[in-house]
Amino acid sequence: MENIPDEQLMLQFRDGNQAAFATLYQRHKGSLYRYFLRQLGTGNGGRAEELYQDVWYRVIDKRESYAPTAKFTTWLYHIAHHLVIDEHRKRLSENAYASQLPDEPQSNMNDAEAREKDAIKVCMDALAPLQREAFLLRHEAGFEPAQICEIVDAKPEAVKTRLRYAMEQLRQCLTRKLGGRE
Repeated sequence: MENIPDEQLMLQFRDGNQAAFATLYQRHKGSLYRYFLRQLGTGNGGRAEELYQDVWYRVIDKRESYAPTAKFTTWLYHIAHHLVIDEHRKRLSENAYASQLPDEPQSNMNDAEAREKDAIKVCMDALAPLQREAFLLRHEAGFEPAQICEIVDAKPEAVKTRLRYAMEQLRQCLTRKLGGRE
């Protein structure tokens, strides 16, 4: 099943093949979980796990209506995008930004690596949510800008602008945090 394209696996799952679902789940679990983790910011691993599981529940619920009009990953991340939007709205309405858990200890890293990792986290968290999402979809999940447009329901110009501003802000922030090194 490892060589079967995602779209075919989803069609097989729609037709009752549970092994096809298991293959899809295994294939996308790492990148999809990281997407949620990075969208929610540091210290929200538990909530990222919940949203991650919610995506798969929705895949199961929507399997009967699945039609391969786009790549499976585009469809999957479109579902994830809507969950992230709902989560951001919920956080805004509850004013839940105050509580963040401290980062895990970085005992296996030297000081420079730990400092770089901390700087990247801080700079990613500082991005506007739409910019962070576009950046992660492009550079973490590997989607092309046209696919990102489908996932987030945005025009190509908007996605390109978000990506450009995200890169600019990350470059500036990392330069400040790391003392002029890029």
